Amino acid sequence: MRAAAVLPPGQPPLREALRLSWPATLSLLLHSGYRVNDQYWVQFLGPDAQAALGITAFMLILNFAFIQLVHAGTLSRVAHHTGAGHRDGVEAALRVALKAGLLWVSLVAAAGWATTPFWVRLLGAEARVADWSAVYLQRIYLCLPLIALKPIADGIFIGLGNTVVPMVLSGLTVGLNFVLNPLLIYGVGGWDGLGIAGAAWATGISRGLGGLFGLLLLRRLYGLRPRLGRPTPWSEIRRVFAIGAPTSCSTAAYALAFILVLKTSVEPFGREVQAGLGAAFNGVEALAYCGLLGPAIAVSGMVGRRLGAGDPAGARAAVRACVALSVGISLVFTLIFLLLPERLAAVFSADPGVRAQAALYLVVAAWSQSSTAVNSVLDQALIGAGRTALAALVSACGYALRIPAAWLLAHRAGLGPAGVWWSLNLSNYLKLACIVPLYRWKITQATAA
Repeated sequence: MRAAAVLPPGQPPLREALRLSWPATLSLLLHSGYRVNDQYWVQFLGPDAQAALGITAFMLILNFAFIQLVHAGTLSRVAHHTGAGHRDGVEAALRVALKAGLLWVSLVAAAGWATTPFWVRLLGAEARVADWSAVYLQRIYLCLPLIALKPIADGIFIGLGNTVVPMVLSGLTVGLNFVLNPLLIYGVGGWDGLGIAGAAWATGISRGLGGLFGLLLLRRLYGLRPRLGRPTPWSEIRRVFAIGAPTSCSTAAYALAFILVLKTSVEPFGREVQAGLGAAFNGVEALAYCGLLGPAIAVSGMVGRRLGAGDPAGARAAVRACVALSVGISLVFTLIFLLLPERLAAVFSADPGVRAQAALYLVVAAWSQSSTAVNSVLDQALIGAGRTALAALVSACGYALRIPAAWLLAHRAGLGPAGVWWSLNLSNYLKLACIVPLYRWKITQATAA
């Protein structure tokens, strides 16, 4: 099986972590370019448009939670089959992703489009911000099956041990997105453009083309054909969804908790805080998170392939190597956030009030970068091991804690917007205290299986 050749015998975990992490990090940085592009280009529509993108960012994360059900489960199963040398198993996982997975995403898209007004109210948007939020979200839902193709294809490549192709595809699609955004938002020639809806259409078109090209490359590079006419074993469908569901629920809990924090704690502070959050979260912290998550993405496939090949010691060594890389990267971003918050904020907004709020967010967020790094690597390691249920429960409880903590710190304790951002740090610290012993327990179970 050609896919199995991507795991060289005896390769040291740190060397493999470095080989896989830098393309994964660059791929994620490029992938975050969608949000950065949108946040940059809509600033010329005014603060209302920036606020709309800021608050709808968490709906996009919620949408990804549903896509992640397919992405995470497929990645884990492809990695396991690759380590074991089971080509038929890899193709079966691919069929699950394209048949059951895309059907699932299409149902989510239809439900999201129909319920967009409810979500906009829940986000706390008002007046023009509410109108633009609804326009943007409904177009995103129309494009959701196309948007899902890219992460599904990426998950298969990562499971095979190839992080370079997702990186190259991300570069091409983000470049296309950068070109399409101004054309579709502001128009060209005598055409006035689509406004904020143009940003959504640019995202759908560019990601959809990237996903389709990725599927073609799977066939060309690995000879993998989905053979959609062949029956897909129910056991494979069950395993993909069983592994992906807890991870999906964890990401959904993150998004829903943040949406409720926006409604209960951020909305009372008004548009400047909403827009500042959008500039800092979408424009700046998204890039930092990609740096931290690169080694985490690498570890998921490394753990899955090593366990599939019967090498539990190698799986644990891979986790240690990726934790070290991710924490090292996090310390760099901590310093950048502390030393240059105003300059970073100024890139995404000319409004002094918005810049001040974005800088405040970055200074507070600086203190949780390392805890986020360790959390991310251990979460992804458990995905690679196929042990996701309890980790998802821990994450969901930590995210739920943010809702009362944000309100208490911001409004009862009088800390203002900084209290909201410190509540996020608090939940990260508590999650870390739980996830470390949980990882040790679950990885022991996986290696004994």
